[in-house]
Amino acid sequence: MSPFEATIDIKEQGLQKYILNIYLHSTFAATPPSFNLSVKFPKDKINQIWNSKTWSNKSYFTIPSYDRAAANFSIISGLTINDHNQITVTCKDAYKAKFVSSNIKEEGDSIVFSLGFFEDNPPLSNLQDYQAEVWVDFRSIHFSKAIYDASSWFLEDEFKKGVATADTTNVPVFSTWYPMHRNIPLENITRDLDSLKTFNFKSVLVDDGWQSLVQMKIDTAYSYDENSFKTMSLFKKKCSDMGLPLYLWYSIPFIGGNPVILKKFDGKYIRYRAPRQMFVLDPRYSDVRKYLVSTYANFLSTWNFDGYWFDFLKGFYPKEGAVIDQDKGRDFVSIDLAVDTLYSDMKTRLNAIKPNFFMGQIFSVVGPNLVSYQNFLTGFVGVENTQVVREKMVNNRLLYGKFTPFMEVVAINQRESEEDIARKLQSVLFGNPYLSFYVTTLPEASKQTIRFWLDYWKTNHKVIFEGSFEPMQVSRFYPGIKVENEQKIIYMVYEDYTINLPVVLNKPVDVINSKTVGNIQFLLNKADAHYNYEIFDCKGVSTEKGIVKCKSKNAVDFAVPTAGFIRITPGQ
Repeated sequence: MSPFEATIDIKEQGLQKYILNIYLHSTFAATPPSFNLSVKFPKDKINQIWNSKTWSNKSYFTIPSYDRAAANFSIISGLTINDHNQITVTCKDAYKAKFVSSNIKEEGDSIVFSLGFFEDNPPLSNLQDYQAEVWVDFRSIHFSKAIYDASSWFLEDEFKKGVATADTTNVPVFSTWYPMHRNIPLENITRDLDSLKTFNFKSVLVDDGWQSLVQMKIDTAYSYDENSFKTMSLFKKKCSDMGLPLYLWYSIPFIGGNPVILKKFDGKYIRYRAPRQMFVLDPRYSDVRKYLVSTYANFLSTWNFDGYWFDFLKGFYPKEGAVIDQDKGRDFVSIDLAVDTLYSDMKTRLNAIKPNFFMGQIFSVVGPNLVSYQNFLTGFVGVENTQVVREKMVNNRLLYGKFTPFMEVVAINQRESEEDIARKLQSVLFGNPYLSFYVTTLPEASKQTIRFWLDYWKTNHKVIFEGSFEPMQVSRFYPGIKVENEQKIIYMVYEDYTINLPVVLNKPVDVINSKTVGNIQFLLNKADAHYNYEIFDCKGVSTEKGIVKCKSKNAVDFAVPTAGFIRITPGQ
């Protein structure tokens, strides 16, 4: 540790919960030392692992890297077979733990949970003092509460300052992703907007694909001929007339091969592997940042959109350093700091033009990703992706609770069955729905299905976001999820999972069958049980109702249509 001296102070935070304060001090500024803090736990007490730095991993001792799908901070948790917390560990410091890594390994009859400090990416400047706090939680509670408590502690400042808000006035969101990637003319999409009223969308998100549909004529000064924006202007006016805020995904100023810009910023690009090889402007140069800020400010002044979606910056500018042949006057070495400065300058300039201008989400979306790269706004079309999407939804809810960010566009096409459409919506039901489809070609049954599940999400918003959130069985990628408040319980069953009905049932229970087979199994915990039930199909149409009576405690099976649900209510 030389020249640093270390001290550790342990404080209890209630029953079986502790904060370890780590202090490093040196008499002179020096490179901080790399070190580990480890906690050993009996191996036979832990059956599952949850880690904010990795996803989709049954072999929980082999930690793969998922790049930008990982959270910006480490939380690791060891669980029992029945999803109860045994140990949860995280850390925070003045650097938002960006220099802290996590690791899990077997050692004899123990599992070792480790936090590594300054191992892979030490800070660029020397330090004389360093302080970190480590959260260790041994409480036997559902792992979802342990993880969210740890995350809330880490994000305490953001919540206190009001940086994070759970404003849902702009959701659900209609995205143009699907029709634009199907090359449907923007004029047709504009006419389609009237039909969206019946779905109760609150805003519109325009994907990067609009730039291939709108013929933007570019002159030698890289300015756009306003006549080429006539169609886009009509689309904007239509949204405004309908009272729908319009958000734009607009990444083209950062990338591409325009000869004027390539020449102007020669040598000031970062080569980055995207779906295709593209040049990306390097924000570590002051003139690059000024150009980008001016480009977006001028575009906003002309077209007066309600927000730019700048989340693509996380994909364009990875955490690792970029190799450049020659420094042509950079004022930053760190890509992260340069991007932060660019974002801050952009925010100041754009908010001066339009106060409270939207510039992307507060929190970074965590994985797993559907693909190994995510540079553009992505959507998923096939129902076969729902397992990955639901895992992503759960991981974001565990970390951010009601502040969970948008994750994935749900794209719907006219050839899909109503059951598949419903199952896709159910994979994101406990998040914020962003849907994309072309209304004109959708069958009426598909529209009815979409309307029903959007209405279900809105009607049950309080229990979904303000109630307890309990996903089941990490090692099986959450085959069941339970949300509950004082008025209602909702279960979502994605794979075979037996639902335990409470001994005393005093509120309705909805069990949504998002499996491919039409059955739901209940375990009755009370002899002489007497409940009312009603079964609905995927479009919300009632198909059966009755009374279930059982003289003894045992399992009861119901035939519930795929993507439909059963509602259990107290008997008379």
